[in-house]
Amino acid sequence: MRLSAILIALIVMLPAVLSGQHYYSMAGERPETDSIRPNELSASIRSALFFRNNEYNARSVKGYTLPGARVSAFASYSLPAAHGVKLSLGVSTLNYWGASRYPAGIAYSDLPYWTDYNDYVRLRILPYVQAMLKPTATTALMLGNIAGGTAHGLIEPIYNPELDLTADPEAGVQFRGDWTRFRMDIWVNWMSMIFKNDNHQESFVFGLSTTSKLLSGEGKWRLELPLQAIATHRGGEYNWAQQDTVHTWVNGAVGLKLSYRPRTDKPMQIWGSAYGVAALSSGGYFPYERGWGGYLSLGMDLEHFAFRTDYWYGRHYVSPFAAPFANSLTYDKQPLTNGWGDYIRLYADYSWRMARSVSLAAVARVWFQPSDRFAMSHALELTMRIDPNFPIAFLKDNH
Repeated sequence: MRLSAILIALIVMLPAVLSGQHYYSMAGERPETDSIRPNELSASIRSALFFRNNEYNARSVKGYTLPGARVSAFASYSLPAAHGVKLSLGVSTLNYWGASRYPAGIAYSDLPYWTDYNDYVRLRILPYVQAMLKPTATTALMLGNIAGGTAHGLIEPIYNPELDLTADPEAGVQFRGDWTRFRMDIWVNWMSMIFKNDNHQESFVFGLSTTSKLLSGEGKWRLELPLQAIATHRGGEYNWAQQDTVHTWVNGAVGLKLSYRPRTDKPMQIWGSAYGVAALSSGGYFPYERGWGGYLSLGMDLEHFAFRTDYWYGRHYVSPFAAPFANSLTYDKQPLTNGWGDYIRLYADYSWRMARSVSLAAVARVWFQPSDRFAMSHALELTMRIDPNFPIAFLKDNH
């Protein structure tokens, strides 16, 4: 493990003259700016095949491996109302190689004590249903399945991008807009509804992610002010038999991001960002009800490579969806107090788009925890995306 981690660190710190991009299938979703062609019947597949190995500092997070695939297949039909209406129907599945059963009814990203260990299925298949209305050319309203996961653009102390490989697809309601000086994403992800006498509770997440474009345009410099918040709620009036009746966790961040493009005709970009982060909670499950943190990042994006380094320090900070080492907790069958959490992370990403709908990415990450004698963790990941779209026909509108 020590030799492999040293090799990863060397790879991460190599100089580069190329550039990178988000490779998770959800990160590139921009339905608010996509156009809808009326009366089109089409079929689409969104797939990500992945192999990720996490070798973590066991005092903070247990290591594990994720070998598998997630696939959504659906048919869509669009109507010429407003700037377009589209209805999509299909199925979505998440499969891990070697797994023979999956929890039924509760999202994988849920907290451990909410998981229903009694009900299992042999294959995890969920319906995919989405109705999308574009009131204007740069806005989109979605009901059913929404553009979730890393498409929200949340920072890692609030949301772990690995959830794109483990969590169920988000579903609920969402509004997204992208204007000249402002970009917004507001959503409700309804993770679990309840009936009387269910052995789990109601669960949903409300989220807001905005970016104010303070300095933008065709120049070399760009300055943005991002504001992010999620509220994770567990409760429900039908299920008072549960002793843990109501829990709410709120996490928010505000920051500045400065980007510089040495040449506007090249994809190279150098950027830095700084965030102040806060956490509030009620319900008593975690040992802290209030916490805060600071998050600094510096990166370089090129055509095929991306390099970045992050520093995080949190005091009494807890987020149910946070990336590894962000929470001020350690785990031994249950969360234990740690007071603070910090890390320095090095990151390298190589991505290759072989065709319009086919891409391959290799990623290396290394974490050092200053508060734990600079304990080192690392993760390696290989992901292939295949996202074909098949136009079937343009149907004549008789109305």
